[in-house]
Amino acid sequence: MSFSPSIEVYAKHSDILGEGPLWSVSDEALYWLDIAQRKLYRRAPGEGHSHAWSLPDCPGCLAELGAGLVAVAMGEGVLRFSTLHGTTQLMRAPSDRRPGTRFNDGKVDPDGRFWVGTMQNNIAPDGTQKPITRTDGALFRFDPDGNVSTVEENIGVSNTLAWSVEQRRFYFADSVPGCIYVYDYDYETGGIHHKRLHFQASDCGVPDGSAIDVDGCLWNARWDAGAILRITPDGRVDRRVELPLLRPTSCIFGGPRFQTLFVTSARMGLTGAQLQIFPLSGSVLAISGLAQGLPVPPFSWR
Repeated sequence: MSFSPSIEVYAKHSDILGEGPLWSVSDEALYWLDIAQRKLYRRAPGEGHSHAWSLPDCPGCLAELGAGLVAVAMGEGVLRFSTLHGTTQLMRAPSDRRPGTRFNDGKVDPDGRFWVGTMQNNIAPDGTQKPITRTDGALFRFDPDGNVSTVEENIGVSNTLAWSVEQRRFYFADSVPGCIYVYDYDYETGGIHHKRLHFQASDCGVPDGSAIDVDGCLWNARWDAGAILRITPDGRVDRRVELPLLRPTSCIFGGPRFQTLFVTSARMGLTGAQLQIFPLSGSVLAISGLAQGLPVPPFSWR
């Protein structure tokens, strides 16, 4: 496969901690978050500006529900948010979440279950960053029937949730040890087992969010490395895309044929000198010419 990527600025922002990109098939638009500033954004291709909504707490991730409706993991659980009315309604909350944690990365699996990870809350009330000193995070699975299961515990920072094309593998990262893991995945039950290391590269930043393409490869955002890595199903890097920002946070394929990779980014923790070198930090990039991705299903809440 030949690569000839074209990188454009999709939304020139100053997001402190841009995260959680979601391509909405219903709205034909990109949604994303600024966790630190408690903001939800939406922008469709061709629009001249981003729509913004203020949220009542620090959000972690998003899932599609329908036109103008998204599920947001924040506060005590997963909430339904209406972009038309700007209102939230609690859908479900995990009963055994540890105190002092917040939601982070999450994604919907091939059968419509919403998987959401947590981590020690590292956002101060003024939106600045606090150090992570504990592995209090967990991975929860919100099933369409309302059941909430704790899938993993003792996680540093939950990131990179993706499922293989044939729906037999689940990928998940803990950014504290810098590891991306792979599990065997049961489509029928949503169960995972046989956890093993898939990829680790301590000399190439920290693994953050990922998207998967039609060839089953992960496109992984590398915090502090200013790059996206393409990781093959056998754990090799066969492509590196350099970015005009230092801290990419996550990515998702979107657009009419899922051939655009949207990348969110952060300004959090960067020095004045670093921001001068990387003035686009906090913006959203759109990269074409890489690969074709797979749509993320909506959360099948009943």
